Amino acid sequence: MTDHQQRTTAPLKHHAGIHSCDEEFLTVMVPFLRDGIAAEDEPDPVAITTPRKLDLLREALGPDARHVDFQNSAHWYCGTPANSMATALDYYVTHAGPTGLLHMAGEPVWNGRSPRQITEWKRYEALATELFTGAPPDLMCLYDTRIAPPDVVEAARHTHPTVLDRLGIRPSPLFTEPAEYATRDLAPLPEPPPEAVGVPLAGDMAGARRFAAEQARARGMTGERADRFGAAVSGATGYAAAQGLDSAHLLLWSTGERIVCELRTPHGRIADPFLGFRPPGPEAGPEDGLWQTRQFCEFVDLRSEGAAEDGWTIRMETALAPSR
Repeated sequence: MTDHQQRTTAPLKHHAGIHSCDEEFLTVMVPFLRDGIAAEDEPDPVAITTPRKLDLLREALGPDARHVDFQNSAHWYCGTPANSMATALDYYVTHAGPTGLLHMAGEPVWNGRSPRQITEWKRYEALATELFTGAPPDLMCLYDTRIAPPDVVEAARHTHPTVLDRLGIRPSPLFTEPAEYATRDLAPLPEPPPEAVGVPLAGDMAGARRFAAEQARARGMTGERADRFGAAVSGATGYAAAQGLDSAHLLLWSTGERIVCELRTPHGRIADPFLGFRPPGPEAGPEDGLWQTRQFCEFVDLRSEGAAEDGWTIRMETALAPSR
């Protein structure tokens, strides 16, 4: 059996922990954490939620609480979904046992998110299912129906293979394959504004980095941040070069306090909606630069036209100034 076959056939433990009151929260969480505490050759489980709920767990667990790593969700789920995925992967690599076992339960933050941000966080859950399929950890994402919007709770039933609630664990009848969910209802990108500045890239993909950084500085982005934006754009052009493309077109514009850069290629397709979400491995890969693109940019939109000869687009957007 190949590594790919092992990965795709191994069982996945990625539950949606849905609850509507504190009692149900404890009914879902306490047995999950105690399973992690009792498991042999497994480090302490981690619980990521609000300080109030962490206190509820400490009280309910009693002496067992000393065997749980309690984390504030506001510190874990900050920035973009790609930032949080990096946090989760770093934690897993650092803390998982020798066989990769670890119980992790986390409650994403929904308050203060814009509709567009919420859409990205829904796709984040499909991404987690994709990245951890075939891996050993036992994962649970918490959804409090008093806080999470109804469409978010509904989406959780599509992005998690199983639901864990007061009735126990059961398969989710609405579960959708991650790639299918991530590309569902993707609308065409809005056309760039007339004032967008364009530059052709022919045989010099590295020129995109200089162009993006210079334009960012001219539009008010500070020096170091502008350099990082240039590096983020070069992640997209580097991917194009790795696909054998020696020409493309770059468009850049700003609106209010935000900057947008778009790379368009004359041909080719993007078939993987999760490009840039996988961290670089020990050997260099064509999408490694896109990991940094997603770490810096708030939104990275991928689109392929109808046929391979129509090309693909990567649009990168972020704030000119860092959030306070």
